[in-house]
Amino acid sequence: MADIAAFHAEATARGAEFLTEPIDRKAEVRCYMRDPDGYLIEVGQATGMLEGVYADPAP
Repeated sequence: MADIAAFHAEATARGAEFLTEPIDRKAEVRCYMRDPDGYLIEVGQATGMLEGVYADPAP
């Protein structure tokens, strides 16, 4: 299983610039960054959904 917190820390230490810190959405943890060409990269880790816990519905 991925460890987004460890990835975020290591990538930041290597100079990556993230648009967000890891965001816990109950079902998953996600963070966002841009590559050198400006493309958006979304990095995610399944967490709660592995145990049947899903994100809250949008308001």
